[in-house]
Amino acid sequence: MNKIKQSLFKVCPVTGRIRGLNKDFILYKILLPVFGLISLLWVIIRVLPKPSRASYPCQKIAIPAASSFISYLAAIFLSVTTFKGAQHFLRSRRFVISSLVVVFGVAFSLLFYIRSGENTFAADTGIFSPTDSANSPVGEARGIMPGRVAWACDLDACTWDGTTDYWWSAQFNDQSRITALLDKVVCSVADKGNVKDSWDALFKFHNKGPAYKKGEKIIIKLNINNRGASNKIDASPQSVYALLYQLVTIFGVNQSDLIVCDPAREGKGPAVKDYCITTFPDVIYNTDLGGWTECLQLSDSTAVERSLSTALCNAKYLITMAVLKRHCTPSATWGTDGIDYGNASVTLIFKSSWGLIGPKRAKLHPLLHDWEYPMESYHILTDMYGSKHIDGKTVLTLIDGLYSGDRWNSEPIKWNMAPFNGKYPCSMFASQDPVALESVGLDFLRSEMPLFKNADRHLHEAALADNPPSGTVYKPDGVQIGSLGVHEHWNNSIDKKYFRNLNPSEGRGIELINVTGL
Repeated sequence: MNKIKQSLFKVCPVTGRIRGLNKDFILYKILLPVFGLISLLWVIIRVLPKPSRASYPCQKIAIPAASSFISYLAAIFLSVTTFKGAQHFLRSRRFVISSLVVVFGVAFSLLFYIRSGENTFAADTGIFSPTDSANSPVGEARGIMPGRVAWACDLDACTWDGTTDYWWSAQFNDQSRITALLDKVVCSVADKGNVKDSWDALFKFHNKGPAYKKGEKIIIKLNINNRGASNKIDASPQSVYALLYQLVTIFGVNQSDLIVCDPAREGKGPAVKDYCITTFPDVIYNTDLGGWTECLQLSDSTAVERSLSTALCNAKYLITMAVLKRHCTPSATWGTDGIDYGNASVTLIFKSSWGLIGPKRAKLHPLLHDWEYPMESYHILTDMYGSKHIDGKTVLTLIDGLYSGDRWNSEPIKWNMAPFNGKYPCSMFASQDPVALESVGLDFLRSEMPLFKNADRHLHEAALADNPPSGTVYKPDGVQIGSLGVHEHWNNSIDKKYFRNLNPSEGRGIELINVTGL
């Protein structure tokens, strides 16, 4: 039975779930035109008389299949035309032209045939709705103030007009206001009155006693997925400057011990470097990272990439500064219409850490498609993040929410939800608990824009990593990891209250602290 299943269908190696027909199977060549013809006739009969029916669920399946059938016919037509044309030129002994006709004909025929197969089995990502009720925390809260997520907002900090220069241009971003936002969230997380004491407390908590020592290398992981030189959302130069100012000028870290980077985009990010280098010339800006070191023992046997950035492996500490951004646009025809929607649901702490793994990471993208897996299933982001080089070195996690986007490569968009009300989010978030921070960021995003199905699957696995819903034994370093933090969803998008806000005496759940009162 398993052999028949694998012959007829594409089967997920992790869950065993059917993910589509096996295009290599011989019956596929018979089923495709039959199904396509029926779909085309159905579209003609139903949609042409009344175009509004195109939005019906049945038509969302039929239309891509009908389009595929037309492509299939076009491939056959091109093949026949190519054969006849080649015959004509051969009879005339025009061999070069005959060969070119064959080559181009075959190429275009294959293109139409491949596209026809892709369109037939378009993926429907669905829309996210939490499977757990509000204020139902799971996992173990972390931090000096366990489960605390600090949020600061200043709606006058970022004022890009949407057309002039870049969103990150200095004239549209008030550095003093942005620095104040970061100061407030760092002090709140550490529960201290000033930045210097806060960083001292954060390092001592991480080290379980010992203080930070000069000479210890610190990786600051940024998100530079769009290469940091356009109006597509990436790390904000002003946010990075504020962090460097805290660490170098106030706390006293040597500039040369700081590596500001996104290893997956080594050599990129000129906006950050150009803005910061005058004040901080000796910081290492995303260069000479040393390649990759194979060290991950991922639980998925199909994961072909198991290396991490060598610079990370050699560093003592990690600070992650992610971006408040949806990664993938939900779609009923994902992967078939020429739009790069992305692969993961959100670009926050866990997905930002994807840039720390080696050059074959793209081959693992299918494992990020939460809509294709049940909630109780293995998640590679949980597996990867649990590494001693990522979770084990993390001193603080930050989300840069000055600007936000609705896709991994989008330009900034203004937010409608309160308190933003048509302005950019102009926010900074911080926490010692990566799961809590990601949970809060995800709640903000899902309240502003739809996410795809099962968008918090990795958070359920991460919060309960010692006994996850999937039953996976997560051991990226050879030893099973424990809970990576606490996960829950807020009560609503107006009050934005978590369990610890509502029940402070019970000592569990997330505590969201709005340090600016908006």
